[in-house]
Amino acid sequence: MREIVPRVYAPHQTIVLERRKPLRAVLNAAVVGDTTVGYLRYGTEIRMIPAPLSSCYHINLPREGFTESTSGRDSIISSPGRAAVFSPGQPMTIRWSPDCAQLAVKLDRGALQTELESALGRQVSTVRFDLGMDVTNEAGRSWLAALYLVLAEIERPESGIHQPLAGAHFAGLLMTTLLFAHAHNHSEALRRPVGAARPRAVHKVMELVDARPEEPYSAGDLAAHAGVSLRALQAGFRRELGMSPMTYLQDVRLARAHAALVEAEPGEVTTTEVAYRWGFTHLGRFAAGYRKKYGVAPSQTLHRSP
Repeated sequence: MREIVPRVYAPHQTIVLERRKPLRAVLNAAVVGDTTVGYLRYGTEIRMIPAPLSSCYHINLPREGFTESTSGRDSIISSPGRAAVFSPGQPMTIRWSPDCAQLAVKLDRGALQTELESALGRQVSTVRFDLGMDVTNEAGRSWLAALYLVLAEIERPESGIHQPLAGAHFAGLLMTTLLFAHAHNHSEALRRPVGAARPRAVHKVMELVDARPEEPYSAGDLAAHAGVSLRALQAGFRRELGMSPMTYLQDVRLARAHAALVEAEPGEVTTTEVAYRWGFTHLGRFAAGYRKKYGVAPSQTLHRSP
């Protein structure tokens, strides 16, 4: 464990504090785009002393037990309702209770910085998060829902999350929701009202989506294509179309999938093939969105009577 866990997450020293209890260690982890997500427990009391982070952020959320974490001059006790968020450049220590089991997330520093700069439309200094993150309030639950979505998709062998381009989209979702859910040194700038993008920028994104809706765009990708900040693009779409850019993308994909199902010959394709062809990586969400828009399940359209 002393060799493997640092390779998966970050270099650190592990000290066993309670030797009367056997080590019952478990590590499950997967790389998704620019993130690593996993589950980790030791089964006995330990202390981790990581080297100061340089290229990543870490979020540790106990599902059982607790941890005592310090980062710089700050310290917190983490529990199932409170995560510890570690930023680069600070000395750290983490003491695990014997029964502690954690969800552990690593986010690439450069990728997170890019997500924030895309949202603000300008370059920013290094992001510094508050150490303690409440995951029981509305904002925290939003980030936790994104994490659970990623974990659920990893367990599905047929999920698009295992494809590099789609995996990058899921990683971006984790980063963007964290930036809006948890306090950091640029939170005030994110909350500050912005002007809406000009109609020309909105139409430029619409043309891109109409031409290639199957591509795994993130909201940041669409904003970069338009040459505006993410928030300005969102405001522009709300003003022009009454929806977000991602909702527009979803509607176009659903329309293309519907047309493909209507035109398909019996036995020619499956609903799963059509969903993946038009950029849907979560089949349950595809089916729910399709039913909401067209009033029937995708399979009913495909297997319609002649």
